[in-house]
Parts: sequence; structure tokens; C-alpha cells
Amino acid sequence: MPRSLLLALLFACAPGNHSDADRVRQPAPEAAPPVAAARLPAPTEPAAPAQEAAAAQAPEAPTPGRSKIVDRHIVDPEAHSGFVEFAAQLPRGGALWIGELAGNGGRDVLIYIPPESDPAADVQLVYHFHGTYSEVFEPKRDGVPKKRWVGWDRLQQTLDAVTELQSKRPYNVALVYPLSAGKRPEPEQTGWWNGAYDRMWMEPRPPTYTDSFVLLHEEVVALLTGTLGVDPARIEAKVIAEGHSAGGIALWNIAESGAANVGEYIFLDASFEGWADGCYAGAQRTKAPALVTLVVTDRGIADPYGARDPWCTTREQHAALFTQHRAFCAEHPEAKPPGCEVGCEQLEFSSESWDERKDWCVALRDDMKKLRGVYLHRTKIPHAAQPRHFVGGLELPASRFE
Repeated sequence: MPRSLLLALLFACAPGNHSDADRVRQPAPEAAPPVAAARLPAPTEPAAPAQEAAAAQAPEAPTPGRSKIVDRHIVDPEAHSGFVEFAAQLPRGGALWIGELAGNGGRDVLIYIPPESDPAADVQLVYHFHGTYSEVFEPKRDGVPKKRWVGWDRLQQTLDAVTELQSKRPYNVALVYPLSAGKRPEPEQTGWWNGAYDRMWMEPRPPTYTDSFVLLHEEVVALLTGTLGVDPARIEAKVIAEGHSAGGIALWNIAESGAANVGEYIFLDASFEGWADGCYAGAQRTKAPALVTLVVTDRGIADPYGARDPWCTTREQHAALFTQHRAFCAEHPEAKPPGCEVGCEQLEFSSESWDERKDWCVALRDDMKKLRGVYLHRTKIPHAAQPRHFVGGLELPASRFE
């Protein structure tokens, strides 16, 4: 099915400190120190002689040392005005960096390690992709519409969550919070387009698509180790990539691009049609073991069987109608079959979509218990408050990995 057609029909979700230099610049990615290998269980069988010989010749992995994480805020004064103002009101403490990164399409990125980090602990990277309107933000005050303060609120929730996460886990947390480009159509887009979110976010298709999760990660690691004092061997090889609301589309694009360093994708009320299932399919194609976690507010906007956008139900019903009226639609492709509220083109599209997503929707009825590599967490936490509760898997059970 053409991706552009699917995207066009998708549901749109609603959701100081100054620089120590004149202009913060990112170190060259190729200068980034090596990242620690993933901590895997020891093999249960003895290695073959050839494997032993290869292992003897391989360079030893760096021994984890003690990080010297800086207690410093480094903010590019020319960064997004909302970022600069937000950073100015943060209490001193922790490591903070704000500036442009090429992997995020040249847009600003916030990197934050909460105060009281443990120099002898590993560092878990959490990439958080925000929702609609959060690329432009200012403090909540009288007269300021929600679409202008919602980004500030979501960022504060996210920082509060990672601070709590670090205090409750045996590792440090490095939050990476990129800004999207907001409402931008694809360069080749003509006619109608959904202007509510950034569909190109983290989709590398140069020269017109300039985002790249691989490059972004290289830049972030270079900053963590070269500027913020993290020991290279302390960085966890597998990262968490999460998206709240419209930020879920970035996770789909990351998985489709073949990123192999993601250990878990967390959809925070963001599993809209094509996004979470597309992410799962992309991760399966790369053969990179990544858990796809869906946090869904019951009967909320991302519940495919909910009241707001029951797309699983709709696709199944339309597919049945298309089968029933196939002969009529073959002769009258632009008409509505007798007794139908939608036309043949829409019915055919839904039928094709149902063929692609039937297994996913059927598994959802059983809360994904039989689909390996997917975990569904239903919650009463409302859509707007999910970042504070679930960023980095804060209030998710550890049993989801079993």
C-alpha cells in the first residue's frame, strides 16, 4: 500500500542559564568514543576452537570506569527561545546541554542527566519524541492558548519523570529530547496533507529528508562522552525510544530505517493506525530484538477499539462490505454501494489495510498476550499526563521483558 496514501488518511492526534561559549557546536560524529557492548548472558555451551581464536585476536572491550558527569548547564543562546527560557528556570544541578544537532535535521535537542547521578553506574539513554504543538512552547499563564504552553508542560513532565526514574533504577538516565519541525509537508506532497504533526521526523531520505536517528545517536554519544563527562564504557548499547501522542510517528520511522540499537520502543498513547504496527514490522525486518510497548489510555484516542478512533473495528467492517459489494464497486468505483455511508474507494482501501493489519488487531483483542515482542499496558492515566508516569518505563512492570 502506498505509504503516502496511508499517511494522508491517518488520524491526527491532538494532543537563565546561558551558554559557556558564543555558540554551542557539536563535535564531529567520527570522534565519538566506542559504545559499551550490550550486557548479554554468558553462553551456555563452550565456544568452538575457531571462535576462541577469533576472540583471542579481538580487541578487549573497554573496562567501565567512573564517569565524571559535569554539574553544568550548557545552553546555546541562539537555541529555540522556549528551550532557553525553560533552561533558565531550572534549578542548578545535573548536566544539561541544548543546541542544534544534524541528526535532528539541524533543529535543537535537549540532553539532560538529572542531579545526583552515580559515577559508578551505567547510563541509559532515553530518546523522547514529543507530541503535537510541543515544538513551540512557553510558560502557562493567563491569555496563553493551550497549543503554546502544552510543550512546556510536557517537557517538565518528562524531566520530572526521568529524575524519578534515575532515583529508582540502578543506572543513570540521559534524556534526549529533540524538537520536531512541526507542521511541514513532504517536499513531494501535493494537494491535501495532514498539518497536525511532522511526518518526516526521523525518516532519513536525503537530500530532502535530513533527519537521521543513527547520526543523532552518534552526536549524542559524542556529547555525553566528550562534553558531559560520561565514561564511554558506561553507556548502555541499547537505548529506549519513546513517543508521546504524535511523537509515535518518529518511532515508526526509526524502526523502518533499520536502527539496531533500540532495545524498546514505548508508544505513550501513540499507537495510531500504521504507527505501532508499522514499528513492529520494521523492527522484525531488521532482526534486532526490540520490545514494542504500547501504553494505551482506556477508551482514549489511541485505543483502536475505543470510541474516539476505533480503526480496527472500522477496517474490519469496511473490508466485509467491500467483499459484499465487490462486483458493484468493479463497475462503479467512485460510487457508494447501496446502503453504505462510504464509497467504493474507501472500502477498497480499508480492505487492503485490514489484510495488512488483521493479525495486529486480532492480537489487540487479547491484549497482545500471544504476539511475541509486544507488550500492552492499559491505563486510566489520561493522555495528557502519560509522560509523567511512563517516560523511560517509569511505572511499567519489569515483567514486560519476560
